[in-house]
Amino acid sequence: MPHGPYEVEAWKRKAERIEGQYSKRFAMVIGPVEVVMHVAMLKGLKRTDDGAMVKDYAVIPGTETDFAAQTIVTEVASEDQRFLESAAADVTEEFPVGSKAFYLGDYNYGRPLKVAGHSGGKMSIHLLTEKSKEPLFGHQIAAEVENHNPYVPSYQVARMLGINPLVLSKITSSFSVMVDDERQNLGLNLKFEAKKLKVLGYSRKRGNGWEFSEKAIVLLREYMQKFPEFFRALQRNPQGDIYQDTEFYPADIVKQKMAEIKNWLKNIQSRGLEKVSLEAQQLDGDTVKRIEAAVDQWLPESDQKIRSINNVPRRALLKPADAEHRCSDQKFVIGDRVVYVQDSGKVPIGSRGTVIGLTQTTRLTLLDVLWDVTFMSGTTLGERCSPFRGMTVPVDSVLNLTNRQVIAMSAAAASKQVAQKATTGLVPVGSTVNALNPPPLNGSYSNAVSGRGDRGGHVNGRQNGQASGREDHPLPIHPGPPHQGVNNQNHKGPAGPVPRGNMARGGFQPQRPPVIMQRPQNQNPVITPSATLIENGKPDGCVLPKSYQDVPPPSTFHRGGYMGRGRGTSRGTPRGGTPRGGQGRGGHGRGRGVVPPPLAQG
Repeated sequence: MPHGPYEVEAWKRKAERIEGQYSKRFAMVIGPVEVVMHVAMLKGLKRTDDGAMVKDYAVIPGTETDFAAQTIVTEVASEDQRFLESAAADVTEEFPVGSKAFYLGDYNYGRPLKVAGHSGGKMSIHLLTEKSKEPLFGHQIAAEVENHNPYVPSYQVARMLGINPLVLSKITSSFSVMVDDERQNLGLNLKFEAKKLKVLGYSRKRGNGWEFSEKAIVLLREYMQKFPEFFRALQRNPQGDIYQDTEFYPADIVKQKMAEIKNWLKNIQSRGLEKVSLEAQQLDGDTVKRIEAAVDQWLPESDQKIRSINNVPRRALLKPADAEHRCSDQKFVIGDRVVYVQDSGKVPIGSRGTVIGLTQTTRLTLLDVLWDVTFMSGTTLGERCSPFRGMTVPVDSVLNLTNRQVIAMSAAAASKQVAQKATTGLVPVGSTVNALNPPPLNGSYSNAVSGRGDRGGHVNGRQNGQASGREDHPLPIHPGPPHQGVNNQNHKGPAGPVPRGNMARGGFQPQRPPVIMQRPQNQNPVITPSATLIENGKPDGCVLPKSYQDVPPPSTFHRGGYMGRGRGTSRGTPRGGTPRGGQGRGGHGRGRGVVPPPLAQG
């Protein structure tokens, strides 16, 4: 594949960088780099549906994938036993009778089971079923809290409190004041820009800047009401760098006031303000307590019983030892219900809980889970939940019960899903039919796109008002309203649309004389009681309806062009007032026009 000048220069820089890295960092002389190999990084092993273990490759952020050809080892003498591929074992060996696993079928997804027997490569199991579905109280409570306690941008908070935005930025972070030649922090410590930290339930950072909750606004108001002189002095100099204590209070009371501020801030910090990463999605303590109360209310109502199921395939069972390979690609959101499926770790296997926090690291995602029951290794997750009910676990140790992503559907469920997709009106791939070629384009392309008539008298496939041999189809493009004027292509005259071609100046088409529409008339005479017949068949004394054509044209009808704005009387009229040639500059038309033939007077 040939490279351009830019690609060649980029390749040279990469080759020099690789050679320099091995020489300066690894103390290895590899020589000039002439060939660069792109390496697929090994992510780990994954288990297929038939039970085989195969290697899984993926792009790992922050990992170099380009290597010099002379540094590649084609054969490894001693391979890592942890990453060896293996064929599928027999189902009787992988799932012996009495072994425990988790069910991945659509019915009671994620429930524990015990293998009871084998038959024809499939298994019979005893499944611990749940009679009712688990309510989604985690999602509901999190949505209610978000709607009732919205976050407000910092500039709006400053406007609400009537302070300078710089003052708000200083007071919500660490604010240093020199007291007796010693720096003291008099800020609320609600945001940490350099450390990329926020306080749960009080602050967060979005694309447009920092945002604060109602609790943070109440805390700011309390600070301003307790120490108004402190904020007045700060308002006078919002752009200061290092502040002295005497700038806020007189020298005789400054020590006392600074001590009061420090004591009040200590009480604020004792409220349990938890600092987390900016990228972390976590619920605050009040919301977690509401979810905990909902869980405690639902647990006694759950009804469980054991049910036997036959002919269960291998892919519908999750072995605890395989959880790391099959559950690592799951996605989670706040409020999801999970079950712990690993046979190792601090959480008892089979425990269920609710996700109350997500923290993304460079390699994996960690979940803060509020478990339904207590256990010895449980924590409070930073004083957000009751003792022994919280624990942070990786995503590959739990199974997402709300968003089922490792589900193994049966043949009946798969056919039902296909039937549901068929009723949505979507056309399957490969069943489409090519459309016929459009007819040849007559006239300009712009006229065809905009739906206007072609040049030469064609209007939507018609020429001079005559229908063409094909049926007209309107284009799905709707142009704007027509402009008022003579040369408007969409102008409709008395006989319909006026084509642009073969049209005289003034807007009149000589081939198609104007037709004056008449109102429907009753041709039968209305006979009065005193009417008598006469010789020609007309009754004497009857009233004949008057025809609307029996009206002479106006005296200025033959002046100039028909329908248009004129610039004077017609040009070309001979002496005596009789039109000559039919062309003139009309009093109603702009430019030359064709004078229509005079109407017969009735």
